[in-house]
Amino acid sequence: MKAKYQMYVKVFMLLFLISGILTTQSFAQDSGQSLSKSNLKIFVQYKLAKAKLLTNDNIKVDIDDNKIILSGTVPTIYAKNQAETETRSVDENYLVINNLKVESQTTSDLELTNQILKKIQSNTFYSVFDWLTVSSNNGVVTLDGWVHLPWLKDQFQSEVEKISGVKSVINKIQNTFGPGEIGFRAARLIYNDPMFWGTQYSVNPPIHIIVNNATVYLYGTVNSEAEKSWAANIISFKTDAFSVENYLEVRK
Repeated sequence: MKAKYQMYVKVFMLLFLISGILTTQSFAQDSGQSLSKSNLKIFVQYKLAKAKLLTNDNIKVDIDDNKIILSGTVPTIYAKNQAETETRSVDENYLVINNLKVESQTTSDLELTNQILKKIQSNTFYSVFDWLTVSSNNGVVTLDGWVHLPWLKDQFQSEVEKISGVKSVINKIQNTFGPGEIGFRAARLIYNDPMFWGTQYSVNPPIHIIVNNATVYLYGTVNSEAEKSWAANIISFKTDAFSVENYLEVRK
């Protein structure tokens, strides 16, 4: 009973302290003043803990003149960036120095690449009009390929940054500005063809159609050389595509 009582007292004191800091912060903002350094440090820690970024003292907060310095380790790039955002929101009069390090990967580059591909391919917005490739070198991930919606480039990078083991992301994704009439017609023709019917409903459709300057690029994996050739022929003879670049691979 005594231990339980002491726990309640500690919780109450913590809430009381945070309440006082919040009141101080509100007053400081209203009066154009900055928080004291001691209160500033506590409030930064509170914000990081509330965002579930500060766990087991993994992040150290130091105040040096007009700088808030973050050091320690976090599991992902996303957590590192989020910690900086949360810290900056406390007092904009301070410069945030983000020295946080992302924890080293515990999986191989191949496993990390496969994990990222699975994450991207399961995204609701990843369609037959998008094609991305992923490579990893000691946790430095390179994203390449095409997307049909401009905001997908940043979204896919953000998704990758949430994966443990990713130290940094090199984003080489290009925007096709949409498939246009050529792309939509090509998709209808291919996936209404008896050879490919129904495969468009799979998590990762076998044929991805990229249109750039009236040239159609085909990416993906099919079951045979016959399927590979037939897909290109459909587009060559039944659409207004200027040319067809066939990069389809045959499943082994």
